[in-house]
Amino acid sequence: MSTKIGIIAEGPIDHVLLPPLIARIAAEKAGFNWPVTSDDVAEVFPMRKRGHGGALETVRALVKVLDSGDFDHACFVILLDRRTRAVQEKVHKLIRGKDRFMLGTAIEEIEAWWLGDRTNTLAWTGFQTGLPACRYAAAKYCAEKDAAPKNTLDELTRLADRFDRYYGDGNLDHATEFAEDHWRDGARLEEIAAQCAEGFGQFQERMTNRLRQLKAAARD
Repeated sequence: MSTKIGIIAEGPIDHVLLPPLIARIAAEKAGFNWPVTSDDVAEVFPMRKRGHGGALETVRALVKVLDSGDFDHACFVILLDRRTRAVQEKVHKLIRGKDRFMLGTAIEEIEAWWLGDRTNTLAWTGFQTGLPACRYAAAKYCAEKDAAPKNTLDELTRLADRFDRYYGDGNLDHATEFAEDHWRDGARLEEIAAQCAEGFGQFQERMTNRLRQLKAAARD
């Protein structure tokens, strides 16, 4: 059975950060290494338009052709943010009864999950020994309650000496570096779940259950 996973998300930052996060959930929570083979990669489904409208359009098209046999994916992960509640309701209707689809909600943005992994974020910025005064240094900082995670990352890249550019509205090079150097083999799932209990906590639970099913099916 294929363990190929399809990803439907709002933009390239999600596409870069999700695969290593899924790999860590597979290893730590489901007890197996994913991808199982070089063919079982996380495949990004391109959207004709950006944002949640594009995600809805992609899911709708995929549902229509899923039963044609052209897709051997073990599951499809759809990631949206909280501001897309109306779209989420439409997606729920589209995927009802189709167990190969799994909807996740990043509350604000996937950058909140990034910031929730405080150990790796501090290592990435070089602030392991202490943060300068900033929003991320606040005593009661909670990534899931951060109304603008991209701005927080931008502030960190402005304060750190090691970057030659700022994060801004979303720097793909920064996300790729963080995913490869820190999340692929060392994402701190418990930290992210503690900081982002509603969004990541639910995503991790659903993803773990699905990955355990994949592991059992592969064993059979």
